[in-house]
Amino acid sequence: MAQPRVDDLLRRLLVQCAPEQAVTAADIATGYRSGLVVTGPKPRHTVRHLRRTGYAGPILCDAGRYSGSHPLRAGAGLRGAWTAEQHDLGLVALTDSGYLSPGDWPGLHRLLADARGHPPPLLVTLPLGAGWFAVPAWIDRLVATLNNARLPVAVAVVGESFATRYVTRGLVRLLTVTVPVVLLRSDIGALGAVCHGAHAGALATTSGLFVPALLGHHRPAVLARIVERTPGLADLWPCGCPECGGGVPGDLSPDGIYRHSLHAQLALGDRLLSARRDLTAMTGAWRAQCEQALSVHEEIADLMPPWPVPPALRWWRDAQPPSVGASVPRQNSYDASDRRERIDRRTS
Repeated sequence: MAQPRVDDLLRRLLVQCAPEQAVTAADIATGYRSGLVVTGPKPRHTVRHLRRTGYAGPILCDAGRYSGSHPLRAGAGLRGAWTAEQHDLGLVALTDSGYLSPGDWPGLHRLLADARGHPPPLLVTLPLGAGWFAVPAWIDRLVATLNNARLPVAVAVVGESFATRYVTRGLVRLLTVTVPVVLLRSDIGALGAVCHGAHAGALATTSGLFVPALLGHHRPAVLARIVERTPGLADLWPCGCPECGGGVPGDLSPDGIYRHSLHAQLALGDRLLSARRDLTAMTGAWRAQCEQALSVHEEIADLMPPWPVPPALRWWRDAQPPSVGASVPRQNSYDASDRRERIDRRTS
């Protein structure tokens, strides 16, 4: 197998899953330009099993030491053995970073300093408390710090929903950074992040049935009620994924809902990311998708008050990346052209 590279992840919508979901997720991801992020402290058995059974896509391993009721703090630093284990498995390594509480600059610098001592290919995991995104000056400083460090990173937003306005706004600001950024543990906002310049984004397990026309997850009973009360929108609900076979998602088992939702999100990702070398086209496609979903939500709200129209769709539709941070070119030809396009977009 060829030496893994961070660029192997470029413009991919990944699936983040627990080890027990990995086989199902890998089977579905194989049909798309996707990959896996396996979450847990002991990935070796899962990764080897996936490779033995023929899965050839990218795999990342998230130790998840920043989550749970007693998370490790970033100041604890990184373990070289964790990085070495992933390299031994033939993977790009994710560092086993602890939680970065809002404004923990010493913890951030400790992670970056430790990561410089680990061999590539490597992504420095930055588990950022949601409060980081509430202060624009912190994001500007974070962008400059990461540009100067010149290390690819994997960001996880910890502690608050992506439906929070300042998280969406701050994430778009962060994506002006000139090093690769992979977004972990997200919802369909992972696709929005990739369309705004993230190197890759990972869909975490989310309960509910993904409905592409609504760009979100809903309970099957809720979708059934929408279908019944919106006959004028009937063409929006059938799904052509292998689980649904052209019908409206309805009587699916929990496993069927999971499989349908992955198929639906990854198919949408492949469609919106088809212009992978044209960041402007991808951003436009994502915003148009949000606008279309907003229109559907608003029509449902007229017919089924008080239907809540998700504000996150408006924030994504209206997001405008500002010009922030220092300009430090990345280390390959594609990224250099991508960076030139970002500069053109921010100065036009």
